[in-house]
Amino acid sequence: MSVQNTYDIVIIGSGLGGLACGSILSQRGYKVCILEQHFQIGGCLQDFKRNGQLFDTGMHYIGSYEDGQILNTLFRYFNIYDKIEVSKLDENGFDVLQAGGNEFAIPQGVDAFRDKLIKQFPEEEKAIITYFDKILEIYNSVDIVNLRNILNFDFEAKKGEGENVYDFVASLTDNLDLRNILCYSNSLYAGKKESASLFIHAIINVFYLQSAWTLVKGGGQIAGAFKDVIEANGGEVIINARVTRLVCQNDKIEEIQIEGCEPIKGKQVISNIEPLTTMQMVEGANIRKVYLKRLQQQEQTISCYSLYCVLNERSVKYANANFYYYKNNEVWGLDDYDESIWPQGYMLYMKESSIHKGFAESITLLSPMDYNEMEPWFDTGIEKRGNDYKQMKLEKGERLLDLLEDKYPDIRLNIKATYASTPLTFRDYTGVRGGAMYGVKTDSRNPVASQVLPRTRVKNLFLTGQNINMHGILGVSVSAIITCGEILGINSIIDELRTFKQEAE
Repeated sequence: MSVQNTYDIVIIGSGLGGLACGSILSQRGYKVCILEQHFQIGGCLQDFKRNGQLFDTGMHYIGSYEDGQILNTLFRYFNIYDKIEVSKLDENGFDVLQAGGNEFAIPQGVDAFRDKLIKQFPEEEKAIITYFDKILEIYNSVDIVNLRNILNFDFEAKKGEGENVYDFVASLTDNLDLRNILCYSNSLYAGKKESASLFIHAIINVFYLQSAWTLVKGGGQIAGAFKDVIEANGGEVIINARVTRLVCQNDKIEEIQIEGCEPIKGKQVISNIEPLTTMQMVEGANIRKVYLKRLQQQEQTISCYSLYCVLNERSVKYANANFYYYKNNEVWGLDDYDESIWPQGYMLYMKESSIHKGFAESITLLSPMDYNEMEPWFDTGIEKRGNDYKQMKLEKGERLLDLLEDKYPDIRLNIKATYASTPLTFRDYTGVRGGAMYGVKTDSRNPVASQVLPRTRVKNLFLTGQNINMHGILGVSVSAIITCGEILGINSIIDELRTFKQEAE
């Protein structure tokens, strides 16, 4: 590994937030260096190949990618839009929900979804209209997502963040089928019945309802596109570079120490890794104990078990949709289980064969899984966990396939090979405590507890990523805008984003 001694911007971690910051700042003329401790960049954008098939680890589909919509605008601004190959999911049902034996396809478009529900539940029209008015009110209240200039850049109370999704929907209707449909997406933010934030729910639902797309060449193409942009602008993206200490003088980082390499300097430092891990690396700065304690006490979202299945050629028809299966008669509680009854449901994602159109080449199944089940192997590393761990993975996979057979009775006959990952896999490849799927949990009962500002008491240290704003491709992309706004001025970025939006429209 060869690095220079001094950079304008040093970014720790090559997840989406770090890469997006690198793209923004390198295009503004800053000399950028991104340090990634693993051999592969991308964080949750990482993908991998097995048996000739490409699998995503964390980014399975995206939303709001039509011209003029928010992710489309952000990707144009990042200069990666024309480098990403996507395909639109079924407009009549991009997500399909099955709960309590009932199936419902979620159409693209807020109006289309609302109208379909009113047609199916005419007696609930008032409740349905009230629900959609509310989530649109919340979505439209967010200045940065709607590209409105910001007067106060500090965190302010977000509309709906102190309201509970379950309670809100329950106040509208007693119809369990309708409640399930309105709340089906809670798996996308690890929502719990007692604490799920209406703010998070509204942003995610509107984001995907506006338009939904699959990534034809996986999430890794996004990471690769960012890397190309950064390097084209004179920046560097360096793998196998684990940062060990951030050495401060006068509450300013003067030296960044890297395992097995000479220290480097950065005029500004952005950390895209977990805030607690970041602050524990800081040496010589006045970090308040109460701040560290608050970071330590932040509850993480649940992790998951993932089963990756390579299919026999032309054996399973491709469904241009994602499938959400809930074993019980409601959509809450997948993460609230006794080990003996796992799994209670799953999310299913398909990839279409590039050779045999109309057929799937692979499927990925995800089911929430408690990190504490991994306790016997907490201190092990990748590929060094032993036979007991391998057996556990196999048994979990068989259980998940048993549940999948409710939808695909002959699925085992059509599977060529399977591979699996656990919360430990996610922990070790992303560096997130407990292998949390969505970082720090947002709790409607105490929304302030999960909030972390992008600026720190260390004068030249900034934070970005899923714990700074919100998780997911939209939340983390916006977190990069917020973080870079501390350096460039937030409204100058928003002004530029409006220009990209207008040009696309």
